[in-house]
Amino acid sequence: MLVRFTKNTPSDSADALMCLRKDDTRTKGKMPKQAILPHVAFHFVIETTLGWSDGFFGQIADGADFASVTAKFQTAKKSPVKIPRLRQCEALVACLAAEQWGGASEPAAFAVKLAAACKKERVPTLPLTPEELTRVRTALREFGAAWRPLSPGHSLERRF
Repeated sequence: MLVRFTKNTPSDSADALMCLRKDDTRTKGKMPKQAILPHVAFHFVIETTLGWSDGFFGQIADGADFASVTAKFQTAKKSPVKIPRLRQCEALVACLAAEQWGGASEPAAFAVKLAAACKKERVPTLPLTPEELTRVRTALREFGAAWRPLSPGHSLERRF
């Protein structure tokens, strides 16, 4: 699936996402602006780096539209037991986004933060090895290095 992240003007409240599946169907949605990277970009990087097919982008690749997957994420907040991967991913996104602001921590300290975030999400702790954490951090840096210099109206395309 082709995923296109498009940067809008600074005055816009959101950037744009478009996903073109192998069968030529597509879905699109808005990515509310964040200072560092769009929240959805964290999901994309995590899912592609860790090979997850049951997260946000995996569901879109399987034919779901952006709005229904977003709604499913919101529902999972109320009933995390039914869809634990979605809430585990949210916990990991929260920890990685915090690092974007405050700097990275050692893998053992990160594991403690991730366990606390998973507990807050009411899901089992996500087992993440130090090697996986390094791969995700590297992929986030690479995505950010490509995203940040984009001018409004320009896109970053990746494959899922």
